[in-house]
Amino acid sequence: MSAKFTYLAWQQTNLEASHKLVLLKLADLCGQDGSVAVALADVAKECLLGEFGFADVLTALSQKGLLETGRVESIGSRQIHHLTLSLSEPNSLPVIETSMAHDSQPKTPVVTTPQASSAPPWTYHPMNLYKVPVASRDNLWQRFIRERDVRNMNDVRRDAILRDWLEMMKGSGGFQEYFENTHSQNERPAPRQRSSSPSNAKYISTHDLQENEIAEWAMQSILHSGMAADPHLFWEKFVVYYKARANEFLSVTQMLNKLRLWIVNEKQAEDRRRQADERRRQSFQQSQKSGEVSPSEEFREYLRGQGKNPNF
Repeated sequence: MSAKFTYLAWQQTNLEASHKLVLLKLADLCGQDGSVAVALADVAKECLLGEFGFADVLTALSQKGLLETGRVESIGSRQIHHLTLSLSEPNSLPVIETSMAHDSQPKTPVVTTPQASSAPPWTYHPMNLYKVPVASRDNLWQRFIRERDVRNMNDVRRDAILRDWLEMMKGSGGFQEYFENTHSQNERPAPRQRSSSPSNAKYISTHDLQENEIAEWAMQSILHSGMAADPHLFWEKFVVYYKARANEFLSVTQMLNKLRLWIVNEKQAEDRRRQADERRRQSFQQSQKSGEVSPSEEFREYLRGQGKNPNF
C-alpha cells in the first residue's frame, strides 16, 4: 500500500462515487511508484462492480489523466493489467495576477484575469502534441478559459479537460484560424484536404442525444439491421442507457461502433426468445398428444419452454 497515493486519491473531488472507490482500491494495491498489476475479475468484486463495469471505470480514469494503462499479461486463463497511478495534489488556478514594473517610480499594478492571461507552462506539452504555433498559444489558452471553467480544479484534471477540448477543436476545424495567423501576408497556407468521410470528424456528447428522435448518423444502421423490435423503442433504450452513465465526448465512428454492438446484442436476444417460444410450443403440443397432464407438470413444461431445467 502507498500512503502517498492513498492520500492523493482521497483529495480527488471531481469523481463519481464508483470511480473514487476504484481509485482508492488501486492506491491501496500500488507501490511507492504508483504501479499496480491487477486481475479485473478479482478486484471488480471488491468494488461491487462487474468485470466490464470495472474496465469502463478504468477507461474513464485514464481519460481524466488519473492513471496510465500499460501492458496486459496473460497467465493461464487470467489477464493481468499493469497500471500506473498519476495523481497530483490538487491546487487552484490563480484568478488574479499582479505585476509591478521595477522602475524608479512606482506604477499602478496591472491586474490580469484568467481570460487574458498567458498560457501556463503545463499547457506546452498538450499544445505541442497538436502542433499549435507558439505565437497562437496565448490566444488559444484564453479561448479555452472562456469556454471551460477550470479555476477550482487540479493540474491533472485541467490537463485532461484541455486535451479533450483540443481534440474537439481539431475535429471541428477550430484550429485553422490559429494556424493562419502565423503565416505572413505573402504566404498562403496549403489548402486543406477534404476528408473522404467528413461525418467521422464530428464529435458527439452522449448527454446531447435525443431519445425521441433517431439521429441522422444512426438511421441507416438501425433501419437496415433486420431487427424485429421497433426502431424508435430500440433507439430510446440505447440513448437512455448512455445518458444514465457519465457523459462521454466521442466521434461519430465511435458512437456507430457502440450502436452496432447494441444491434448485435438485440438480434441475439431476439433469437433466444424465438427459440424459447418454439420449445414451449413443441412442449405444449407434446403434452396435448399424451393426454391431460397435472398442473405441476404443465408448469414444468412451461419452464422447459423458457430454456430452464426444473428439477422438482
